[in-house]
Amino acid sequence: MLKATEQPIEQAYGLALLDLDGVVYRGKNPVNHASESITKAQNAGMTVEYTTNNSSRYQQTVADQLNGFGLEVEPWQIITSSVVAARMVARAVPKGAKVFMVGAGHLREELEKQGLVIVDHVEDDPVAVVQGWYPEVTWQELANAAYAIERGAQYFVTNRDLTIPRELGIAPGCGSLIRAVITATGVEPVASAGKPESAMYDEARLLASHDGTTLVPKDRCLAIGDRLDTDIEAGNRGGYDSLVVLTGVADPRQLMLAEPHLRPTYISRDLRDLHSAMPATLQVSKTQWTCQNATAQLQGNEVRVSDSSDINALRAACALLWNLTDEGKANVSELKLPDFRLFED
Repeated sequence: MLKATEQPIEQAYGLALLDLDGVVYRGKNPVNHASESITKAQNAGMTVEYTTNNSSRYQQTVADQLNGFGLEVEPWQIITSSVVAARMVARAVPKGAKVFMVGAGHLREELEKQGLVIVDHVEDDPVAVVQGWYPEVTWQELANAAYAIERGAQYFVTNRDLTIPRELGIAPGCGSLIRAVITATGVEPVASAGKPESAMYDEARLLASHDGTTLVPKDRCLAIGDRLDTDIEAGNRGGYDSLVVLTGVADPRQLMLAEPHLRPTYISRDLRDLHSAMPATLQVSKTQWTCQNATAQLQGNEVRVSDSSDINALRAACALLWNLTDEGKANVSELKLPDFRLFED
């Protein structure tokens, strides 16, 4: 269920693990209120890291884009799936081990930073295969990855996203190409660096401490994203509190119907809520919940809210519907749900 805080989010949590696309930017364009909200949170003492399943963009490239929005970002703050995958592999194989990779220059650079040796031929007997995504991937690369795995190489992947949005539409993502290798070999990856696995958040904690011994406590870390099935699920898998913003993929209906493993700790319109305390949702009766002055109530087969433009009404509606689902009192997919209008202003 949703939590409440007595302090503003930026004070209640010490480390923000921010997703990028749909939270900070959409493609080349900044999300409204994101940059100034992040800057204000950092000025209040919050450390910010940016987490992305993208395995092909260099940290410096992403940092430059964010700095162009008026933020002050260092490359180490960008946690890509290539960064995480390279660190995972380095812990799993001997130092200086041979690795075959499918991916862009960023993945190669990160693997080499970890002291691993990149080989281009199966005959070089790599002990691990690391598969990422980049648009120039070839059949021969996938075939060589399969050959190495068949010979006993451990199999790691940067992420398992089946699709990736491109300028002309939706294209096959890393996960689709991974399925080709799995089909050929019958071998599943040992681990995936990307969300919804929690490895990215775990590595971000280590990197925020610069690999020192003093980590930000997990209960002081907050995963922030716009997708329930990646950002929020990764938080739940790893035991992190999470905040979903409605500036990207997630919408009110998805939230109201969310299964337990996809439910966030907090719900916000956008990143301005970093500066606010989160209000509590309270149960009034079996069929009614409130959040501050907003209400959500089940009347017959319809959920009605006091104000469809109020984010607190959405919080109350989620609390109501999640409670009804978990207690088996209603099939919420058959109910008429409120049509929220949260961004008309």
